[in-house]
Amino acid sequence: MIKKLFEIAGERKKDLIKGTILKVIESSFAGAPLIVLYLTLNELFSASINIRTVILLVIGLAACFFLQAIFYYWADAVNYPTGIRILSDLRIRLGEHNRKLSMGFYFERETGDLNNIINQDVKNIEIIPTFIYPQLVSAIALPVFIAVFLLFIDWRMSLATLSVIPVALVVLKTSQTVFRRMARLSAKAAAQANSRIIEYTQGIGVIKAFGQIGSRFKKFEAAMADYKRTNVDLVVKLVPPDVAFSAILGLGLGIILLVGSYLFLGGELSLEIFLLFLVLGLQLYVPIQNLFVYMAMMRVMDASMERVIEVLNRKPLPEPDDDPELNRFDIEFKNVSFKYEDTDVLKDVNFTVPQNTITALVGPSGIGKTTVANLIARFWDVDSGETLIGGCNIKDLKTDRLLSYISMVFQDVYLFNDSIINNIKFGNKEATKEEVSAAARAAQCHEFIEKLPYGYDTVVGEGGATLSGGEKQRVAIARAILKDTPIVILDEATAYVDPENEILIQKAINSLVKSKTLIIIAHRLSTITSADQILVIDGGKVIEQGKHSELVARDGLYKRFWEKRQKARGWKITKVQQ
Repeated sequence: MIKKLFEIAGERKKDLIKGTILKVIESSFAGAPLIVLYLTLNELFSASINIRTVILLVIGLAACFFLQAIFYYWADAVNYPTGIRILSDLRIRLGEHNRKLSMGFYFERETGDLNNIINQDVKNIEIIPTFIYPQLVSAIALPVFIAVFLLFIDWRMSLATLSVIPVALVVLKTSQTVFRRMARLSAKAAAQANSRIIEYTQGIGVIKAFGQIGSRFKKFEAAMADYKRTNVDLVVKLVPPDVAFSAILGLGLGIILLVGSYLFLGGELSLEIFLLFLVLGLQLYVPIQNLFVYMAMMRVMDASMERVIEVLNRKPLPEPDDDPELNRFDIEFKNVSFKYEDTDVLKDVNFTVPQNTITALVGPSGIGKTTVANLIARFWDVDSGETLIGGCNIKDLKTDRLLSYISMVFQDVYLFNDSIINNIKFGNKEATKEEVSAAARAAQCHEFIEKLPYGYDTVVGEGGATLSGGEKQRVAIARAILKDTPIVILDEATAYVDPENEILIQKAINSLVKSKTLIIIAHRLSTITSADQILVIDGGKVIEQGKHSELVARDGLYKRFWEKRQKARGWKITKVQQ
């Protein structure tokens, strides 16, 4: 665990080492009064008491307490800020690292699990460098100091005093295995509970509509029950080893009494030494008893540490050393193949999108159209083949450089819980209010924004909850217009909007794609009839390619799609006669 702490400390290792040294010095001054106690007992049991010596001892005792207080404050002044900075750096590292991971990582993990790692697990770790680790250092340093001192006084009584510690450490070691396993189960249960809470909250409309509120939503109920059970088990299983550990250390005092009495009655041990070992034996066992508590807490936190480090150890998409700039923006797929886990999605795909043209991707649902868009933005790396922009393999571009050339408008628009102006400026943080307004006008959303209670400063809620689907789409398009990139990817941008909004969105898209290389994924074939080329994807391959008029003239999949869409226009609900 200590090794992991130094692993995540990064540039703060020196401060962590400094805090450790200060804590050891503070523990030494905490043990130094015991030396004064020994000298005082010798003086009290001597034939004549030297008042001057007693006064010096009292001054020495006061000096020890004063120096201990100074180093205690100094150690805390180093350890606490260091711990906070380590965790602050860790959160930033996690954010930066997660940004560089492929989208596959996010598809493998539930939202609640990721939220738990970034939020709760990092919060759990916070107590380690700020409190537990410094206390652990003291719990080890002080007994070591006392043990070394006692060995110089009387080796026989020292062995008697220390005899129970190896047995206690065996119990401690055995208990750590149980704690680690239970802590992992507890962390897993917490992640599941968090996922179910998020799922319950986000799906509350469906849950209410189908009468699954409360305990009737079985997944939620089971996750909460499992979370409660694992945490109760963790506490219950902590008690027996704790009791055993305390009992073994308590037995140590009995051994000191037994051995000390034998040596004292035999004339081999003086009374002051006997009394000294009785007092110092308790001083030795108290921090060791605390060691059990701190180690148990660290094992519980260890599960959180492992989960964080597991994410940090995930290899991000490799970044090239060079960072070339592009001067043209045609797109080419060369023999591209890609699979999700074991499922083939694209197989040896080849096509070219000339610069400043419109290319539409059509095909059955789930056939790989969105995958093509994601591969262009390098959300994943291809399994084989090449994705080229301007003749350059996108793997030879730094991720930030690549994404600076691309704007994406997704089917499911996500707006942040912030003002509309900040959501639009997400594509260009340096934009002026006038530029934001111009982008909003081009995206056909200025008018409805002006009618909101606070205009552009209106907060839209999490995910843009206060806006309609069409309004969110237009804000997303305004964001893309403001970013002003040479490549634009539209993924079903008009899929779920009403006819009125669709017209507005079409106007917004027309403003967005002037002099751009456009990739558009669409199910509404009527929106892509003027595309420069249409790629029909099925079975992981491009099976047809051409303009709308050319594809309709052929007897292929696109023609069948077109005919079905034409028939669907006349669709209406009819009542079946019984």
